[in-house]
Amino acid sequence: MKMLRDLLAIKRFREGQAQAVMRERRQAWLEAQQERMDAEALLARLLAEGVLAEQQLYADLCARMVRLREIEQVHQAVAALRQREQRQQDALDAAQRALEEAQQRFDQARVLHKEAARQTSKFIDLASSFASVEALESERREDLEMEEAASVVREREDWNTADGDAG
Repeated sequence: MKMLRDLLAIKRFREGQAQAVMRERRQAWLEAQQERMDAEALLARLLAEGVLAEQQLYADLCARMVRLREIEQVHQAVAALRQREQRQQDALDAAQRALEEAQQRFDQARVLHKEAARQTSKFIDLASSFASVEALESERREDLEMEEAASVVREREDWNTADGDAG
């Protein structure tokens, strides 16, 4: 029975480990989800700011007489805005990939925990079955011992009765 308790303790330990990994992976997934949302919000903000900045730059050019050099500077400024937006889009894409990977790791950890919990439950059922069989066997042995004791008592009574009849 000690062996069964030890094995059950091992099963529960493994289930606990799987649960801890699942919690860690869930936290990593939540963090990746937050990072993706933050990256998406920053991109939206940069796009909105970029549109406003570009409109202001061109409005400024259109409102006055400018030199060719100033037009080129505006084109460079707009290109810089687009590069900044593209870098943020790349960051968003990377955050999305990280989120998907975190989701896969979390799903895998969840499956492993479910399997560990199933194994533990299965083992508990097996141990319970074994304990029931052991209890029945113990009860059967007790019944046999009681029968044997009763048989000895009957034999003594029979001997005593036989002795009493003979004397």
